[in-house]
Amino acid sequence: MKLPLLLPCLALLTGCATERLVFSDEFDREGLPDPAVWRYEEGWVRNEEAQWYSKADPANTWIEDGTLRLTARELEAPRPNPAENPAGPGRPWGPARDAIRYTSGSIDTKGRFAFQYGRVEVRARLPKGKGLWPAIWTLGVWGRHPACGEIDIMEYVWSSHDRVWATLHFPGRYEMPADKRSGAYAGPEVQDGRFHLYGMVWDAERITFTFDGKPYYTFALDRVNQPDGTNPFRQPHYLKLNLALGTEANWGGPLDPAVLPAAFEVDYVRIYQ
Repeated sequence: MKLPLLLPCLALLTGCATERLVFSDEFDREGLPDPAVWRYEEGWVRNEEAQWYSKADPANTWIEDGTLRLTARELEAPRPNPAENPAGPGRPWGPARDAIRYTSGSIDTKGRFAFQYGRVEVRARLPKGKGLWPAIWTLGVWGRHPACGEIDIMEYVWSSHDRVWATLHFPGRYEMPADKRSGAYAGPEVQDGRFHLYGMVWDAERITFTFDGKPYYTFALDRVNQPDGTNPFRQPHYLKLNLALGTEANWGGPLDPAVLPAAFEVDYVRIYQ
C-alpha cells in the first residue's frame, strides 16, 4: 500500500533545475481519506450552494480502486436541517433552509499541510451535468477571505462546459476586470470524460496555470500588492478539493437533480518544490 507522502515545506529555489516531491496522495488506500492529511468541511459552507457537506460519510467521500470519489447525491428522503449552522455565523441562507436534500464531499489540508510556491499536479476526471461544480483550489493560512488569498486551480461549471477556469481572489478583486484575474482553457478534450492533469506553477513573481501540462494563463503577483506591503499570494496556502452543487444564486447555476449521483474523481495529488 502506498501511503501519502508528507514532507516539510521548503522554499522554492529560483532557477533550480531539480524538483523535490513535498506532498503526495496517490489514493491507494481504500476507504476514507487519511485523517493525518485531509480534513472534512461540514454543513452549509459558502456561495448559497445546494449541498450539505457531509463529514466522513462514505456515500460522499470514498477511495476505491486507486481513486478518490467526491460524490454528490440527492437524499431519498430530506433530512431535518440542524438548528445551528456548523459552518459558523454569517450564512443565514443555510439555517433558513427547511431541510437537507443534497449531500456532497469537500476535503482540505488545513492544519495538516501548507506550501508556499511550487508546482501542483492533480489528475482528475470531471463530472458532467447542469449545476455540478467541481473545484481544485487553495486558501492562504493567514487572514479571513478574501484577505488570505484564494487560488482556483480548476473550476468547472455547465454554463461553460467546454472549458475549465483558473481564478484569483484577493482584497479589491472586484475593482479589477474579471478577465484580468481569471483565465480559461477551452477545447473538446475538456468534456471528453477522461482523466486530465490540472496544475499550476507558483513562484514569488507569478502563477501559471496548466491543462495537461500546457500553460494557458499567467497572473503576476505584484498586481495585488497591498498598501501594508503584504501580498496574499506570498504566504503559505493549503489545498482544497470539493464537488459543489449550484443554485440560481451562484456561478454554478441551477441544479438538474437528474444528473445525480455524480462523482468528481481524483487519481492523485502531487506538489513539487
